[in-house]
Amino acid sequence: MPETENRSIVLLCVLAVFIGVIAGIGAWIFRLLIGLFHNLLFLGQFSLHYDANVHTPTDVWGIWVILVPVIGAVGVAWLVKTFAPEAKGHGVPEVMDAIYYNGGHIRPVVVVVKSLASALSIGSGGAIGREGPIIQIGATFGSMMGSWIAMPPRQRIILVAAGAGAGIAATFNAPLGGILFAVELLLVSVSAQSILLVVTSTILATYIGRQLLSMTPSFDVPALQIPDFGIGANWGLILFLPFGLICGVAATVFIRAIYWAEDKFDAMPGNYYSRHMLGMAVVGVMIYVMQLYAGHFYVQGVGYATILDVLTSALSDPWFLLLLFALKMVATCLTLGSGASGGVFSPSLFMGATLGAAFGSVMHMIFPGLEVGITVFAIAGMAAMIGSTTGAVFTSVVMLAEMTGDHNTVLPTVLTTAAAYAVRRHLSPASIYTLKLNRRGRSVPEGMTSAFLAAKEIKDIMTRNFTTLPEGETPPDSPGIVIWTREGRVSVAEQRFVDKSRPEEPLSVGAPGKYLVVPEALGMVDVLQQLKDQKAEFALVSTAPDAKMAADIVGVVTVTEISNTLKDAAILQKA
Repeated sequence: MPETENRSIVLLCVLAVFIGVIAGIGAWIFRLLIGLFHNLLFLGQFSLHYDANVHTPTDVWGIWVILVPVIGAVGVAWLVKTFAPEAKGHGVPEVMDAIYYNGGHIRPVVVVVKSLASALSIGSGGAIGREGPIIQIGATFGSMMGSWIAMPPRQRIILVAAGAGAGIAATFNAPLGGILFAVELLLVSVSAQSILLVVTSTILATYIGRQLLSMTPSFDVPALQIPDFGIGANWGLILFLPFGLICGVAATVFIRAIYWAEDKFDAMPGNYYSRHMLGMAVVGVMIYVMQLYAGHFYVQGVGYATILDVLTSALSDPWFLLLLFALKMVATCLTLGSGASGGVFSPSLFMGATLGAAFGSVMHMIFPGLEVGITVFAIAGMAAMIGSTTGAVFTSVVMLAEMTGDHNTVLPTVLTTAAAYAVRRHLSPASIYTLKLNRRGRSVPEGMTSAFLAAKEIKDIMTRNFTTLPEGETPPDSPGIVIWTREGRVSVAEQRFVDKSRPEEPLSVGAPGKYLVVPEALGMVDVLQQLKDQKAEFALVSTAPDAKMAADIVGVVTVTEISNTLKDAAILQKA
């Protein structure tokens, strides 16, 4: 079966089921790998159990803990350099690149290399998250399913997005967040078919993840069961607008700092090994100093234990919170900039929580009667940093509600995230994902798109500006399509234009016959595919499939009509 032939929705749903199952199991295995490396390197123990919400013991290696991230850096550099260079970094840009520029194809080896390299990066103390890797791992499973069975690129891309959404949903126990992530950032267009496949994979992956990992939210803290945002707290909503503006600036600084660090490391003498080891050695020094003076490593790994400290008010000094915010940003830039493999969700959560709690503490000092708890500012900051940094605005709001098990902070969270996203877009039009591709000369959209082009039938865009003439008659000296007929049937057609340097002389573009006949109810995307496959220059639109009678031709589609439709779509999306 040719790759351009659509597969049935039943088969696609079956594949989505497989993707969901594999993504759920894959998220579990990935978590076990992180635990294995973390326990070996930080505790000297062989164990797969690792609770990221609990601080790592600091009394095992003493000052030699500085070497733990360096040892991890050697292994990561070897894996990435030897087997899969695309496994370097935070993963999502590579998925986007595959979707927009490689027909949804991702090399299967990426699954193994990304799993090992990211687990080693995180397990050895890299200040990164586990969501980027699992997104890339899940997307690779989707790509593999869509490659083993021939199908059009647009269907394979939906499976890639489904795998990515399933992976993130399973690892965070956040099914709605996983669905929205795929919709906001990965689907080229949103349609009934794409939603069905993404939901199928995501729900299954979440169910399996809950059975293998946990049924509880990521941050299961009773104190987070915040009362309704009642009347007495309504005036406090005003404070979340300036806080959102601050988060937008912080997200912009974070985005630029990561790529500044990447450029600086790339410009250093030496090779991948030496640069990554250097960056992680500095991270090692940072966590040792934190252990020495603050009692915990704090900025190493995913940082969930520190986030829990913020949410339970165990950390409340605004100056120390701001210090943690700055140190986490520096540690993440060193980790990713020098060549680690990991995500940016967790660092964004960490920075948002510390920045939010610091801002909330200051607001309580200024307004002693403020009824909005500091925890609300922390949660809003977490969502705002994720949403503004990645461009996944709705994903961040919904995911935070799922991760904390509390939906009463939705109002301040939405306000903060929207304000932060607007500021970041103004200061930095590209997100942390799209900027990486922009730097490669690749342009990708940011934000949700609808299936505008897929919804267009060819009759919606065709022109009726064509001329039908019997063979042998002289054509008019004007631009347009000339359809020649023999005994009432289409014999040949040609596209004509007027040479501006010789307006009296009409010229033909291309050889006669470079056209195809399509029914008026055919979708625009399908017509474009046929034009490409048959190397045709324009299409004649008929009232019935395979109609050859000239009287059945009701319109023509040329590059002009296609161009105008694309312009309309661009204007709608720009708005």
